Amino acid sequence: MASEPKIAIVGVRSIFGKTLKEVLERSKFPIKDAYLYEPGVKEYALIDSFRGEARVVTQPRKEELERRDLVFFTVRVENELFEAPGISVDLSGTREELPVYLEGITERIREKRFANPHPAAVGIATLLSSLPWKPSAASFIVFEPVSSLGEEAMDELFSQAISVLNMEDVPQKKLGDILAFDLFPKRGKRGKGRFTKEELKISRHIEKLLGIKSEAIILRTGVFHRYSVLINLRFSKGTPSIKAFEEALEDNPSVLLEKKPFSPAKIEDEEGFFVYAGEIRKGNGGNLWLWTVFDNLKKPAFNAISIGFRALRDE
Repeated sequence: MASEPKIAIVGVRSIFGKTLKEVLERSKFPIKDAYLYEPGVKEYALIDSFRGEARVVTQPRKEELERRDLVFFTVRVENELFEAPGISVDLSGTREELPVYLEGITERIREKRFANPHPAAVGIATLLSSLPWKPSAASFIVFEPVSSLGEEAMDELFSQAISVLNMEDVPQKKLGDILAFDLFPKRGKRGKGRFTKEELKISRHIEKLLGIKSEAIILRTGVFHRYSVLINLRFSKGTPSIKAFEEALEDNPSVLLEKKPFSPAKIEDEEGFFVYAGEIRKGNGGNLWLWTVFDNLKKPAFNAISIGFRALRDE
């Protein structure tokens, strides 16, 4: 690994690209230089910055990406760009064939091309990874924030709220429904068991990372930021006590155990690093319920950056 690698972000104007750049700028990872790309941008028409220095945002080109040590893709691109000789990390969620890794679990990365797990799976797996007991099965009800759909969706939710309060026609072009002050099940193409493909992806990534069979249901909400997830865990070899479960969570440096009720709006975490957990309850049959909240943009960005630099180190 180069002591100070050359980093690139492809899709820097997307909400995920902006977040990734922000987290990279704040990180302590040594970086020789950062290159910013946006598909479709006009040459020299867009100026951005990195760590206080101006950067021209340009079109991603194969010959340029081949000279970068680590490239983050926050949008889908053609294969020849993604297959540059450096380390490539996919955050677009469009490359199902790639392995996924999680910081704190993955010991060594041997591949040069891999993907960040689904953003919801990042937070869930971070929380569950510290447990000394392996659940036999798990279920997740994922409350999805609008920022997961991008900035246009956030703008439309804001407009919807104003229109609903003023009893005007409500815009639905991006969201496809009236989401302000409401929630509804995730829509889209459905796969096995009639779960949506995104719900199946969360379950698949949890199994790949932790070896736990699970099911996930996504509810789209009128919340701007942060996932909230209601988790149910089943244990075949005895259910841990609530006290033991809380102690295990407290041993995880990435998890903050909350003793009082909390919600996405009440969390004050500008860095977006932590997974908040609480409201732990023991259900009938010995299963455990708990509530968790984490940043849907910054937490996945932290993971992508960490595993990207881990891959450089393991080369």
